[in-house]
Amino acid sequence: MTPVEASPPGRLAVVGTWTLRSVDELADVRAELESRLPCACPAARGGPTDAAGGLSGRQRMVLVASELVANALEHARPPVTARLLCDGDVAVLDVVDHSPEAPPVVPLGREPGEGGHGLRLAQAVADSVGWYRTGHGEKHVWARFVTPAPASAAAPAGGATAGEAYRGA
Repeated sequence: MTPVEASPPGRLAVVGTWTLRSVDELADVRAELESRLPCACPAARGGPTDAAGGLSGRQRMVLVASELVANALEHARPPVTARLLCDGDVAVLDVVDHSPEAPPVVPLGREPGEGGHGLRLAQAVADSVGWYRTGHGEKHVWARFVTPAPASAAAPAGGATAGEAYRGA
């Protein structure tokens, strides 16, 4: 499913901003992002693993940031800006590129080894994924994370793990 075209929730404070021109810079951004977590938002805390494929909130966010930034670097015009936004209950990863004419697309019919599954993976582990364009020649692709439910409120029976969603199960 292609991400919905919509803005993320408003009134979020910027916790970190990173500008990248190549995939060679991605490892440094992942490390810096991890160092900013936990921010004031419980959704960004390392904490125990949750129902999203057994990943902690911190691991989910770093994974999604990696995927969204890599997609932007591969498919859009640089530079790419990644931002971590929080408001105390919600954390948003916002990736900005300069190709507003190219909406994010989840490819259909690809096998896992063929690549192109970053958005599908983001949709599997984030609470929501969306995108929007600005009048300044930018496209924002964002992933929202909310405070995880207590362990006793795990995923409903039959829910897909991140790995299953990635494999198209």
